Amino acid sequence: MINKSSARMAALACAGLASLGLTAMPGTAVAKMRAAQFSQCMSTALAIPDGPASGTAELNPVASFAIPVRVPRFKGKPQSGVVTRINSVGVRISHSDDGDLALFLVSPGGRAIALATYRDQSSNKDPDTGEPSPSGDGYGSGAQGCSGSLVQFGDSFAPSIATPGNSGLDTPITGAFTPEQPLGTFVGGPARGFWTLIVQDVQNRDTGQLDALSLSFDYRYKAKTKRKRR
Repeated sequence: MINKSSARMAALACAGLASLGLTAMPGTAVAKMRAAQFSQCMSTALAIPDGPASGTAELNPVASFAIPVRVPRFKGKPQSGVVTRINSVGVRISHSDDGDLALFLVSPGGRAIALATYRDQSSNKDPDTGEPSPSGDGYGSGAQGCSGSLVQFGDSFAPSIATPGNSGLDTPITGAFTPEQPLGTFVGGPARGFWTLIVQDVQNRDTGQLDALSLSFDYRYKAKTKRKRR
Protein backbone atom coordinates (compact mmCIF):
# COMPACT_ATOMS: atom_id res chain seq x y z
CA MET A 1 0.00 0.00 0.00
CA ILE A 2 1.07 3.54 -0.65
CA ASN A 3 1.77 5.69 2.36
CA LYS A 4 -0.84 8.47 2.56
CA SER A 5 1.82 11.07 3.39
CA SER A 6 3.86 10.12 0.29
CA ALA A 7 0.74 10.32 -1.89
CA ARG A 8 -0.02 13.80 -0.62
CA MET A 9 3.55 14.94 -1.34
CA ALA A 10 3.38 13.56 -4.88
CA ALA A 11 0.07 15.36 -5.50
CA LEU A 12 1.53 18.63 -4.23
CA ALA A 13 4.59 18.23 -6.44
CA CYS A 14 2.43 17.69 -9.52
CA ALA A 15 0.33 20.74 -8.67
CA GLY A 16 3.47 22.83 -8.31
CA LEU A 17 4.79 21.76 -11.69
CA ALA A 18 1.43 22.49 -13.30
CA SER A 19 1.37 25.99 -11.81
CA LEU A 20 4.75 26.67 -13.46
CA GLY A 21 3.53 25.41 -16.83
CA LEU A 22 5.66 22.24 -16.52
CA THR A 23 4.84 18.58 -16.39
CA ALA A 24 6.81 15.55 -15.36
CA MET A 25 5.86 13.63 -18.51
CA PRO A 26 8.74 13.07 -20.96
CA GLY A 27 8.59 14.73 -24.38
CA THR A 28 5.74 17.09 -23.57
CA ALA A 29 5.45 19.93 -26.12
CA VAL A 30 5.31 23.44 -24.70
CA ALA A 31 5.21 26.87 -26.31
CA LYS A 32 8.35 28.97 -26.49
CA MET A 33 8.92 32.38 -28.03
CA ARG A 34 11.67 32.29 -30.62
CA ALA A 35 13.51 35.16 -32.27
CA ALA A 36 13.95 35.34 -36.03
CA GLN A 37 14.94 37.80 -38.71
CA PHE A 38 13.31 38.49 -42.06
CA SER A 39 15.53 39.96 -44.77
CA GLN A 40 14.64 40.11 -48.44
CA CYS A 41 14.99 42.27 -51.54
CA MET A 42 12.59 42.06 -54.48
CA SER A 43 13.24 43.51 -57.93
CA THR A 44 10.45 44.89 -60.06
CA ALA A 45 9.83 47.25 -62.97
CA LEU A 46 6.71 48.98 -61.71
CA ALA A 47 5.83 52.18 -63.53
CA ILE A 48 5.07 55.19 -61.35
CA PRO A 49 2.10 57.10 -62.83
CA ASP A 50 2.91 60.70 -63.71
CA GLY A 51 1.39 63.33 -61.45
CA PRO A 52 -1.47 65.62 -62.51
CA ALA A 53 -0.95 68.91 -64.30
CA SER A 54 -0.51 71.96 -62.08
CA GLY A 55 -3.75 73.71 -61.19
CA THR A 56 -5.97 70.70 -61.76
CA ALA A 57 -8.17 69.01 -59.20
CA GLU A 58 -7.03 65.50 -60.15
CA LEU A 59 -5.88 63.17 -57.42
CA ASN A 60 -2.18 62.36 -57.18
CA PRO A 61 -1.63 58.86 -58.59
CA VAL A 62 0.28 56.18 -56.69
CA ALA A 63 2.19 53.00 -57.38
CA SER A 64 2.33 50.24 -54.76
CA PHE A 65 4.53 47.20 -54.37
CA ALA A 66 4.45 44.64 -51.55
CA ILE A 67 6.82 42.12 -49.98
CA PRO A 68 4.96 39.14 -48.47
CA VAL A 69 6.21 37.86 -45.11
CA ARG A 70 5.48 34.39 -43.74
CA VAL A 71 5.74 33.37 -40.09
CA PRO A 72 6.04 29.70 -39.02
CA ARG A 73 2.73 28.16 -37.97
CA PHE A 74 1.99 27.18 -34.40
CA LYS A 75 -0.01 24.01 -33.77
CA GLY A 76 -0.92 24.01 -37.44
CA LYS A 77 -2.49 27.47 -37.34
CA PRO A 78 -1.21 30.77 -38.80
CA GLN A 79 0.28 33.25 -36.36
CA SER A 80 1.22 36.86 -36.94
CA GLY A 81 4.47 37.10 -34.98
CA VAL A 82 5.52 40.32 -33.23
CA VAL A 83 7.95 42.83 -34.74
CA THR A 84 10.75 43.71 -32.31
CA ARG A 85 12.94 45.89 -34.52
CA ILE A 86 12.98 47.28 -38.07
CA ASN A 87 16.58 47.16 -39.24
CA SER A 88 16.27 48.81 -42.65
CA VAL A 89 14.08 49.52 -45.65
CA GLY A 90 15.75 49.97 -49.04
CA VAL A 91 14.46 51.47 -52.29
CA ARG A 92 15.78 51.76 -55.83
CA ILE A 93 13.76 54.17 -57.96
CA SER A 94 14.46 55.54 -61.42
CA HIS A 95 12.79 58.91 -61.87
CA SER A 96 13.56 62.21 -63.59
CA ASP A 97 12.77 64.30 -60.49
CA ASP A 98 12.80 62.74 -57.03
CA GLY A 99 11.35 65.98 -55.65
CA ASP A 100 8.00 64.92 -57.13
CA LEU A 101 7.84 61.79 -55.02
CA ALA A 102 6.56 60.79 -51.60
CA LEU A 103 7.39 57.32 -50.27
CA PHE A 104 5.31 55.56 -47.61
CA LEU A 105 5.68 52.15 -45.98
CA VAL A 106 2.55 50.34 -44.73
CA SER A 107 2.72 47.35 -42.37
CA PRO A 108 0.41 44.30 -42.46
CA GLY A 109 -1.37 45.81 -39.47
CA GLY A 110 -2.25 48.95 -41.44
CA ARG A 111 0.24 51.31 -39.81
CA ALA A 112 1.93 53.73 -42.22
CA ILE A 113 4.95 56.00 -42.03
CA ALA A 114 6.54 58.43 -44.46
CA LEU A 115 10.02 57.41 -45.58
CA ALA A 116 10.65 60.49 -47.74
CA THR A 117 8.48 63.34 -49.01
CA TYR A 118 9.36 65.55 -51.99
CA ARG A 119 13.06 65.67 -51.20
CA ASP A 120 14.99 67.71 -53.75
CA GLN A 121 17.92 69.72 -52.40
CA SER A 122 19.49 71.01 -55.59
CA SER A 123 20.99 74.49 -55.61
CA ASN A 124 21.04 74.45 -59.42
CA LYS A 125 18.88 76.83 -61.43
CA ASP A 126 17.60 76.62 -64.95
CA PRO A 127 19.89 78.84 -67.05
CA ASP A 128 16.94 80.16 -69.09
CA THR A 129 14.32 80.80 -66.43
CA GLY A 130 16.35 81.12 -63.25
CA GLU A 131 13.98 78.67 -61.58
CA PRO A 132 15.28 75.76 -59.48
CA SER A 133 16.19 72.80 -61.66
CA PRO A 134 15.10 69.23 -60.97
CA SER A 135 17.53 68.03 -58.38
CA GLY A 136 17.49 64.30 -58.53
CA ASP A 137 17.26 61.33 -60.78
CA GLY A 138 15.51 59.01 -58.37
CA TYR A 139 16.78 56.95 -55.43
CA GLY A 140 19.87 54.75 -55.62
CA SER A 141 22.31 54.02 -58.40
CA GLY A 142 23.66 51.23 -60.56
CA ALA A 143 21.55 48.38 -61.85
CA GLN A 144 17.79 48.85 -61.81
CA GLY A 145 17.03 46.09 -59.33
CA CYS A 146 18.32 44.44 -56.20
CA SER A 147 21.79 44.13 -57.74
CA GLY A 148 21.98 47.94 -57.82
CA SER A 149 22.75 50.26 -54.91
CA LEU A 150 19.57 50.94 -52.93
CA VAL A 151 18.93 53.92 -50.69
CA GLN A 152 18.57 52.57 -47.15
CA PHE A 153 16.32 53.97 -44.44
CA GLY A 154 16.84 53.18 -40.75
CA ASP A 155 16.25 54.86 -37.40
CA SER A 156 19.95 54.59 -36.52
CA PHE A 157 21.22 56.00 -39.82
CA ALA A 158 22.39 59.57 -40.42
CA PRO A 159 21.84 62.10 -41.86
CA SER A 160 18.11 62.70 -42.15
CA ILE A 161 16.46 62.31 -45.55
CA ALA A 162 15.48 65.98 -45.08
CA THR A 163 19.04 66.81 -46.19
CA PRO A 164 19.93 64.10 -48.72
CA GLY A 165 22.79 66.12 -50.24
CA ASN A 166 22.16 65.48 -53.94
CA SER A 167 23.34 68.90 -55.12
CA GLY A 168 23.96 68.19 -58.79
CA LEU A 169 21.50 68.29 -61.66
CA ASP A 170 20.09 64.80 -62.29
CA THR A 171 22.13 63.40 -59.41
CA PRO A 172 20.18 60.67 -57.60
CA ILE A 173 19.83 60.42 -53.84
CA THR A 174 22.28 57.77 -52.61
CA GLY A 175 23.33 56.47 -49.20
CA ALA A 176 21.58 55.72 -45.92
CA PHE A 177 19.22 58.05 -44.06
CA THR A 178 16.89 58.48 -41.13
CA PRO A 179 13.35 58.43 -42.57
CA GLU A 180 10.80 61.22 -42.19
CA GLN A 181 9.02 59.20 -39.49
CA PRO A 182 10.50 56.46 -37.27
CA LEU A 183 10.44 52.84 -38.37
CA GLY A 184 10.08 52.01 -34.68
CA THR A 185 6.39 52.81 -35.16
CA PHE A 186 6.01 49.22 -36.40
CA VAL A 187 7.47 47.59 -33.27
CA GLY A 188 4.85 45.51 -31.47
CA GLY A 189 2.79 45.05 -34.63
CA PRO A 190 2.34 41.93 -36.77
CA ALA A 191 5.18 40.55 -38.86
CA ARG A 192 3.12 38.28 -41.12
CA GLY A 193 1.41 39.69 -44.18
CA PHE A 194 2.14 42.22 -46.90
CA TRP A 195 4.58 45.08 -46.27
CA THR A 196 3.70 47.66 -48.89
CA LEU A 197 5.67 50.56 -50.34
CA ILE A 198 3.48 53.32 -51.77
CA VAL A 199 5.05 55.85 -54.14
CA GLN A 200 3.07 59.01 -54.89
CA ASP A 201 3.87 61.43 -57.73
CA VAL A 202 2.52 64.98 -57.28
CA GLN A 203 3.82 66.73 -60.41
CA ASN A 204 3.49 66.02 -64.11
CA ARG A 205 6.13 65.91 -66.87
CA ASP A 206 8.48 63.61 -64.92
CA THR A 207 8.22 59.85 -65.01
CA GLY A 208 9.96 56.80 -63.67
CA GLN A 209 9.61 53.39 -62.10
CA LEU A 210 10.16 51.47 -58.89
CA ASP A 211 13.07 49.10 -59.44
CA ALA A 212 13.54 47.34 -56.09
CA LEU A 213 12.36 47.19 -52.50
CA SER A 214 14.19 45.58 -49.58
CA LEU A 215 13.08 44.95 -46.01
CA SER A 216 14.91 43.69 -42.93
CA PHE A 217 13.39 43.29 -39.46
CA ASP A 218 13.51 41.14 -36.32
CA TYR A 219 10.46 39.43 -34.84
CA ARG A 220 9.31 36.86 -32.29
CA TYR A 221 6.92 33.95 -32.78
CA LYS A 222 5.60 30.94 -30.88
CA ALA A 223 7.29 27.61 -31.48
CA LYS A 224 6.82 24.13 -30.03
CA THR A 225 9.68 22.68 -28.06
CA LYS A 226 10.00 19.47 -26.05
CA ARG A 227 10.85 19.77 -22.40
CA LYS A 228 13.13 17.07 -21.03
CA ARG A 229 11.93 14.85 -18.24
CA ARG A 230 12.81 16.23 -14.83
